[in-house]
Amino acid sequence: MEKYEKLLNMLMDFNADIRFAAVCDKNGEILWNSKRNNVKNMVPLADTKKSLQRAASAWNERSKITNIVGKGLYVIAAYEKIKRITIPLDNRHILFISIDNTPMKSANKKSYGHLVEMGKIMSIVDFVNTAN
Repeated sequence: MEKYEKLLNMLMDFNADIRFAAVCDKNGEILWNSKRNNVKNMVPLADTKKSLQRAASAWNERSKITNIVGKGLYVIAAYEKIKRITIPLDNRHILFISIDNTPMKSANKKSYGHLVEMGKIMSIVDFVNTAN
């Protein structure tokens, strides 16, 4: 679908720290993706696909408690070098985003990475989802 290509392009334009973005189906199969030209994949694509399959399964499990806690919005897994975010787009698709999490080089103190602007990311997701 054209709207998911638009979503990936808008996300990549919005934040230079986004390394890779993809839309996958509920089986974890990547349908559309975008990778920043100047970055090298830290995680091999085959491992990312396995991770997406687990994420899709986890979102299916989470949907069982939606009537109690509300619709799931996103999940962030933070590592020293990257953050991996999954966002359900609809009943059939999940957005996956990999973001650089390395601290500012000028900082001389321990850092747990920088904040992710989830409000802006979710605004882009909502804008594209409601556009069509």
